[in-house]
Amino acid sequence: MKHLFSIASWLDSGTQQSRMPDIGKRELDVLEALWRQGALTSHSTLQQLQSAGISLSTVQSTLERLNRKQLVSREKVGRAYVYAAAISKETIISRMMREIADSLAGGETAPMVSGFLDYLDASGNDAPDSLRALKPPAPNRES
Repeated sequence: MKHLFSIASWLDSGTQQSRMPDIGKRELDVLEALWRQGALTSHSTLQQLQSAGISLSTVQSTLERLNRKQLVSREKVGRAYVYAAAISKETIISRMMREIADSLAGGETAPMVSGFLDYLDASGNDAPDSLRALKPPAPNRES
């Protein structure tokens, strides 16, 4: 039976993407701040990350590194740069999953989906409810 879509095409963003650049914990923290707040200067980003105990120069170098990796864009406004995420969280997750499938499962997605379902089940994150939210409602069938 041929399916209308494959899990592989659902996981992929629809176009062949280059390898996802490595992203460190600090870079993810900065991206999270940009996803949550929208475009920010380095000073505003630092305020979002106050609990991390990092300096302004660390935030600036992290933003520059993310810009070189094309994960954030920047625009000069006055004397400062304003940074914005150039990629969505969902796209990063999709690309990382594709790379895991390619490297660990020879490109097969069934082990990825199975592993993800096992993860949801073990994490106790109300997996059935979470999955139902992703699934379109079944057509109403009257007998």
